[in-house]
Amino acid sequence: MIQSYRPHGVIAKFVQCRDPEVIISGPAETGKTLACCWMLHLMADKYPGAQLAMVRLTYKSMPGSVLQTFEKVIEGTGVVPFGGSRPDQYIYPNGSVIWLAGMDNPDKVLSSERDIIYVNQAEELSLEAWETLATRTTGRAGNMPYSQLIGDCNPAGEQHWILTRSTEDKLTRFDTTHHDNPTLYDPRTGELTERGERSMQTLRNLSGARYKRLYLGQWAAPEGIIYDVFDHEQHKVKAFEIPREWPRIVGIDPFGDCVVALWLALDPRSQVWNVYREYVAPFGVTTEGHVKAIHELSAQEPIFFYVGGGPSERQARADFTGYGVPLLAPAISAVWSQIDRVYAMLKNNQLVIHDTCPHLLSEITEYHRETKNGAVVDGTIADKDKFHVLDSLRYAVTGPEMPAEQSRIVYAPR
Repeated sequence: MIQSYRPHGVIAKFVQCRDPEVIISGPAETGKTLACCWMLHLMADKYPGAQLAMVRLTYKSMPGSVLQTFEKVIEGTGVVPFGGSRPDQYIYPNGSVIWLAGMDNPDKVLSSERDIIYVNQAEELSLEAWETLATRTTGRAGNMPYSQLIGDCNPAGEQHWILTRSTEDKLTRFDTTHHDNPTLYDPRTGELTERGERSMQTLRNLSGARYKRLYLGQWAAPEGIIYDVFDHEQHKVKAFEIPREWPRIVGIDPFGDCVVALWLALDPRSQVWNVYREYVAPFGVTTEGHVKAIHELSAQEPIFFYVGGGPSERQARADFTGYGVPLLAPAISAVWSQIDRVYAMLKNNQLVIHDTCPHLLSEITEYHRETKNGAVVDGTIADKDKFHVLDSLRYAVTGPEMPAEQSRIVYAPR
């Protein structure tokens, strides 16, 4: 396949781009994954000793998807997979290596510098995970004249970090259409091919958000979105310096694959809470390290209380308290009651989010209920373990579990 492959249209521009961070986006079947696999192989073959990586959110999702495409690309090239039916690297005759990993166990990727890292289905990753990968493609590997973090993605929510990062010119995004795939549309005539007729009919038959994302290529809210009242024109605001006298609280999710803190400040005139700062740190930082970072970010600010953690996270709260952040339990422990509180504040325009909180803005448009057989299942949260930033928000707005007479400033500027 590699000998006959030729990128077309927007995909050709993507392959030629040498910017540090590049993502190719678009609806299903535009040829995004094939282009990335072909590009990765081309660079490994061209530059002896190159160190590259292919990543997805979880490794288990790779063998049945992107690795099948890659195997077709390298067929007959002499590239050797290492690791049997579940390879963890591809070794090239010229000494180049393509490492494979999921972000659920990324040690093989993060243990050293890489010339290129390719992220399949980049919309599945958090901004924090993407930025962590970017620290491994700074050019220090030095086996190629340039280094890159690249990815492919289908459209996601309207405030997804991929959109935000590309708008801020931190990431170059190429948007494909079905016309960029010559197996769907004949590049000479512009007419649908026989295969294209079948594929497009399948995509046209999709419904809801899947139709918008995978057929139309639109960045749209998922089915069963929880915070459907969120309006980026109304609730997302440009960051400003918070007046010193505004009272503040910090919501913390103290346990999981990352630790998160959100700072909220109350405008005493309008009674609107402003989420103005976020802290997102990966697993591996000690509790003492998190506390130190949170204190540094809170320096000279009137923090009324720190609140966070679920009912089962008493030890995590105790650990934070022991190191200097007196972390209180939320007054309401029921998850959906906490969510209802956030929802009501958004609906009543009592909560705004500053544009300095990209993780929160990305999560809030992806937070949705599970679906089964095309129907939304009430009382469920899809992939709920991914939304640590929103957990911090619901902890913050429900306040601490303590008598009113004990309310006091636990950290105040000197």
